[in-house]
Amino acid sequence: MQTIVVPLDGSELAVQVLPYVRVLAPLLGAKVHLLRVVQDVHVGGGESWTQVLISVYGVSESEALQRDQYDASMEALRQRAYAYLNEQARMLEDAGIEVTSDVRCGSPAEVIVEVAAEHFPGVLIAMATHGYSGLRRWALGSVADKVIHATEAPVLLVRGQAQQVVHPPRRILAPLDGSGLARQALPLASEIARAAHAELILLRAVVPMIEAYVGAPMLGRPIAENNEALGALREYALDDLKAEAALLRAEVPRILTHAIVGYPAEVIVDEAREMDVDLIVMATHGYGGLRRWALGSVADKVLHATTTPLILVRVGA
Repeated sequence: MQTIVVPLDGSELAVQVLPYVRVLAPLLGAKVHLLRVVQDVHVGGGESWTQVLISVYGVSESEALQRDQYDASMEALRQRAYAYLNEQARMLEDAGIEVTSDVRCGSPAEVIVEVAAEHFPGVLIAMATHGYSGLRRWALGSVADKVIHATEAPVLLVRGQAQQVVHPPRRILAPLDGSGLARQALPLASEIARAAHAELILLRAVVPMIEAYVGAPMLGRPIAENNEALGALREYALDDLKAEAALLRAEVPRILTHAIVGYPAEVIVDEAREMDVDLIVMATHGYGGLRRWALGSVADKVLHATTTPLILVRVGA
């Protein structure tokens, strides 16, 4: 990891990600790139600059003068944005972290994705989020939500909450489901665990729907037999996790394996809380639009249910 891109919008929520960045940057050997997006004033509806000025001030000026005034206003906004970023950079620089600042104009989510792409690969986006769920999130469409489903870069998401003491992660949870796609989050999880000397927990949820497994049609069979089959699936999952752990143990000595019966998102959120996990690192397809809304990916459910800091790693097919 070479660069952590940190979008800040001037709010109290946004800066809550900075203590985590201060911890992660040295662990990953990364520099920090602070970003502030100034939204451009858009004149729509076919109105001319003159018509807008008249409606606001009741006077008419030449279009050239209006544009000069507009440019001066935007430049003032940019200067204030740089001053704000420089102020936020001091805490990171005091910790010996290399920091650069960037102010751009445009739509926040689009600009964030664009800047991350300029540093790709080797980039991590770090953001704070309200974690809205349900129709409120669907209607509002948070910047973080848009970024997650548009960027190719991993995204660290920290739920906005009361400030707490942030320390290097001691326990990192990496959910797996037996697929090669889920395993694509392991390199980053292992890198952070190795650098922080943290314990890495490999977790697999065994879904309690036996009929969903090919070759195991359990409908109509006794509950005891269903439980026996679930136990067998759990043992199979544990063996799979132990094999994965054996491959990683040379890099990460402290690895635990857990296979829990339950639905994936619930298992991940519950285990993160019960085991006092400091960070979850997991893969996501990054589906967007109606497909994501209809299917509801496990990562999406975890994002909006957990209070544990979460890194989502976008994976390909």
